[in-house]
Amino acid sequence: MCVYAPYKDRPLNGRELEKLRLTLSSFRDGSGQVTLKAVGSMPGFRDYERALAAVLEGTTPEDKGIFDVLIQAEGKPFGISCKMTAMQPPKSLSSFMELSNAAATFRKHLLALQINWATDPTLAGPAIVDLVSGWQTAVAGSIDIAGSRYSVLAHDAKWRKFQVLCFPINLKIADPKGAVDWLFEGASLNGYIDDGGRRHRLWQCYMNSGGQLKYFPLLSWADWVTETFCLEVAPIMSPLAKAQDYFKALWPK
Repeated sequence: MCVYAPYKDRPLNGRELEKLRLTLSSFRDGSGQVTLKAVGSMPGFRDYERALAAVLEGTTPEDKGIFDVLIQAEGKPFGISCKMTAMQPPKSLSSFMELSNAAATFRKHLLALQINWATDPTLAGPAIVDLVSGWQTAVAGSIDIAGSRYSVLAHDAKWRKFQVLCFPINLKIADPKGAVDWLFEGASLNGYIDDGGRRHRLWQCYMNSGGQLKYFPLLSWADWVTETFCLEVAPIMSPLAKAQDYFKALWPK
């Protein structure tokens, strides 16, 4: 019997999405990575990885590999690269992912190719996208790359509305060597595409120390997008209270 796996073959179904929503809500008990004055504890990116892995019965390698969640499937496992970000302005018609902060690796790669990113942006941009895509190709022997996906958990500015977006793992939907206009602007290398007559910044890469490679895929490129949802309010539990609850028999009298 053929089994259709979430992300690889289909969107999250209603039951899976509700499990994910409630699991994310559990991090509002004070254990979430993010603490905000207005709303308190919220799940962070690592919490999202672990929550999604738990719901999909996958694993989180947590080894800074290409994929944050691995799901067993027929043949080879497939991967999910998880991203957490603020929702983009509606007029941008895009989402957002920070793909890498390996600025030193980017500079070293361009140096090996004898490319100056400031004077040769049309060569530097595609070279960097090729490098990041190559990291995916390098693990193709053990992971189903074609079945793998990006999963974005987006939130509004007040952290009250959330949304899950699924994007292809392919970073060359717009050909970096032909469809992207690369420019050196200030401290960053920017790549623009034409979206039906609208100029859209698809790529932004800061090349200095601590720099980031940013990707703004069009919403129309998403495999699927959920409706927005809210998280439930969880009772606050201190680590001390949790430990006492878990280990009642051992707790000192």
